[in-house]
Amino acid sequence: MQLENNMNISRVLVTGGAGFLGASLVPLLLQRGYEVVVIDDFSNGKESHLAAVKDHPKLKIIRGDITIRADVERACAGCDAIIHLAVLCLRQSICDAVRVTGVIVNGTMNCLQVALELKLKLFLNCSSSEVLGNAKHIPMDETHPLHPETPYAAAKVAQDMLVTSYGRTYQLPWATIRPFNMYGPNSHWQGHRGELIPKMIVRALNKCPLIVFGDGQQSRDFLYVEEAALAVCKVLECESALGQTVNFCTGIDTTVQRIAEIICANCGFDPQQMIEYQEARPGDVRRLIGDVTRFKELFGFVPKVSVEDGIARTIEWFKSLPIAPETMLAQMATRNWE
Repeated sequence: MQLENNMNISRVLVTGGAGFLGASLVPLLLQRGYEVVVIDDFSNGKESHLAAVKDHPKLKIIRGDITIRADVERACAGCDAIIHLAVLCLRQSICDAVRVTGVIVNGTMNCLQVALELKLKLFLNCSSSEVLGNAKHIPMDETHPLHPETPYAAAKVAQDMLVTSYGRTYQLPWATIRPFNMYGPNSHWQGHRGELIPKMIVRALNKCPLIVFGDGQQSRDFLYVEEAALAVCKVLECESALGQTVNFCTGIDTTVQRIAEIICANCGFDPQQMIEYQEARPGDVRRLIGDVTRFKELFGFVPKVSVEDGIARTIEWFKSLPIAPETMLAQMATRNWE
């Protein structure tokens, strides 16, 4: 496919490219004609996420650690841009704040410094809606105050500020994307990495009660991962995104309770019998609903996959895995922040 972008970006480094978003993004970048280098230490990412494209002539996969400067330099050689996805998860930050903060902050510093020295055309920073904390107003636009509730969120605030500061101080071209709650194929269910929707799906496939922490009225803006990947590509092809923070979201408010009900409906269960309530998770944000206005203005589209359709697709993906549901269940941790 002929590249169509006005920043002349042809070769990109994706940090954490074997992770959840990377699993959808890397194949799409290749499909759109980019050369892609992935650096991942495979502590969270999986080689299987990139199995379908691992032999692609325009893909290079490097096992490396972004907290090691030499690894970043090796991976970034010859690249025009960095898409910085590498991270450790929110749940892990609750029980191991020092490690998670170190990876996020020190890894970002390494990537920024290498990008600056190599005079890259774009540093595309992947933030998180968690930096916003509890909603002060709905929907939450890009000017919403930053009020992190967890060590993970605080580290991501530091990451975002570092990226902005390199732009202001050194004129490093940058853009920050702020994905809200992504879900879909390749989402994590294992251990501390396990997310809400995949964990509920695995429990449903095992005919176990779906666990809701708190009253279930916490609400989120759920974004199907393939639409997030498309939007990342749009940033590479959109010079007007430079120097901006952009929410990746739908603007639709969905409660945790509703997610459980949709999964029950797809699996033929009565929600009143299959939903179990437990004590709330520490640092759990009450509402995260994004404003999609800037997204639409920059990229000319808004996400179209409904949460009902996206969950149905995700359930089918889980059913297609060559792993028995009981094996997946054994790999899960119910209270995976402890």
